Amino acid sequence: LVNTACERIAKGETQFALVVGCEFLGSATKRLQRGLGFADWEDAEELPEPQRIGDPRPGTTPYENAHGIGRPINCYPLFENALRARDGRSIPDHQKRLGELFAPFTQVAAKNPDAWFPIERSAEELVEVTDRNRMVGFPYTKYLNAIMEVDQSAGVLVTSLAKARELGVPEDRLVYLHGCADASDLWYPIDRQDFHSSPAMRLTGKRALEMADVSLADIGHIDIYSCFPIAVEIGAEELGLDLDDPRGLTVTGGLPYMGGPGNNYAMHSIAVMMQRLRDDPGSYGLVTANGWFLTKQSTGVYSTTPLKGPFERQDPKLIQAQIDALPHPVVIEQPKGAATIETYTVVHGREGYMMGIVVGRDSEGRRFIANTPTDEATLRGLEASEAVGRTGTVGRSEDGARNIFVPD
Repeated sequence: LVNTACERIAKGETQFALVVGCEFLGSATKRLQRGLGFADWEDAEELPEPQRIGDPRPGTTPYENAHGIGRPINCYPLFENALRARDGRSIPDHQKRLGELFAPFTQVAAKNPDAWFPIERSAEELVEVTDRNRMVGFPYTKYLNAIMEVDQSAGVLVTSLAKARELGVPEDRLVYLHGCADASDLWYPIDRQDFHSSPAMRLTGKRALEMADVSLADIGHIDIYSCFPIAVEIGAEELGLDLDDPRGLTVTGGLPYMGGPGNNYAMHSIAVMMQRLRDDPGSYGLVTANGWFLTKQSTGVYSTTPLKGPFERQDPKLIQAQIDALPHPVVIEQPKGAATIETYTVVHGREGYMMGIVVGRDSEGRRFIANTPTDEATLRGLEASEAVGRTGTVGRSEDGARNIFVPD
């Protein structure tokens, strides 16, 4: 939205825009739990139908939904386990890495007066399974998940330079968008090239830096979208950042700790970044945003340094065409016979094990989605040792509604 607003201002379509969003799922959930509902709520005023910006498609297909991939807490672990297997890391070592990645995020959140969970936690505390930190979707414990049940809002005022000066905005308060880019990976998770990369993150990051005429080394402040660890891991890898970069990878504390106000989190990170840049004049800040299931990607590079030339946003269709042309596996919806696990997760409820989700390949290399038998032995086995690459048999469930993968 900020990138679009800046483009419209640069083209003279408007001079002043308020980009704002909010989430009140925290209060909404409490009302519903108390049986209050919203029947007595009325809109304050009649508003026109909003103009939608972006792709209106749902994030998953009916095929994916039938097997449980339509929920972020079930889908993002598929990417995490694929990355671990690609790197050949053991499960205990990878869990340790996840804790070490997000512990610094909790430190930032603890100092953020607007954080929903301003609590510093150790790396061990984040990944240890306890009554208060249950496993949600293997390998993610509760403390590694974005929390959407929050009441948070943020907004950014965007103006032309002439309008800002006309309004008397002090020069030391002005922050400029120097570079930006927007694109989506192959839209549905089942169609991705693999489950451990993001061409859209790589290409939007590259383009935003090129447009800003700066390198990654010139960036002083960073906020990588952080709904789950994998979003940070892949984002950092695609941008060329180390996970322990001394600049840090968040300015807010991230979605699990600052709060996960739906699609408006990036507005919070931009708003906080603005103040970071005002406090450090001349430095550059990089902010990334992500939507759906590592699907929609957006990048912005900001600074208090004025632009050297006109603001000219590249048509997002140019990057999108490159991504849409990428080869990807053939998908089969009713596989049968010998198969191999490409990635997987085990879904937990409050009472324990629920089901396994497998993305696999059949004997011809075609990709499929399946669930596993729900007995504890099967599910526990998938968590005990690396299951990516494990063989088994896939076929339809007795009711014909889903695929079932039975490990060898």
